[in-house]
Amino acid sequence: MSLYDKDKTIQDLLMIFIRLYFVKIYNQADAYGLHPGQVAVMKELSKKEGMSQKELADALHIKPPTVAVSVKRMEKSGFIKRQQDEFDQRMSRLYLTENGKNICDEMVKIIDGNENVLFDGFEEGEAYLFKRFLKQMIDNLANSMPEDMKEVDFHEMDKKCRKAEKE
Repeated sequence: MSLYDKDKTIQDLLMIFIRLYFVKIYNQADAYGLHPGQVAVMKELSKKEGMSQKELADALHIKPPTVAVSVKRMEKSGFIKRQQDEFDQRMSRLYLTENGKNICDEMVKIIDGNENVLFDGFEEGEAYLFKRFLKQMIDNLANSMPEDMKEVDFHEMDKKCRKAEKE
């Protein structure tokens, strides 16, 4: 049976797509000692170095404790460095190290390559429309969620799924 037979719902197809893409990017990032979420941290810092952890969390739309864990790991691995804010000594600013900048450049090339693979066989207009449709669907979902909706810790969710698969 095909991964995408005619009986699959949009949710089924999205889950297959997300899983396949995650496995691909996970392995690509892992080759550099990164988790895919850390690639997003690097990309954001490459756009605006000197962000605080709070600013970074806001830019990535994730909780500050999640950023704190990633930053700590990335700092330990030599991808990120902290410097105290020159005006407010209580605050640290985040910067990519030279190694972090080089790895970020490599990951951007990999992500661009992944997009080329994703849109292989698409006309330019189809790729543009797909991105527009996806953005609209994201907006629709975001606007439909109640403000008190619980955040999902994807790392914990993944651990639970792996544990369930083993049982």
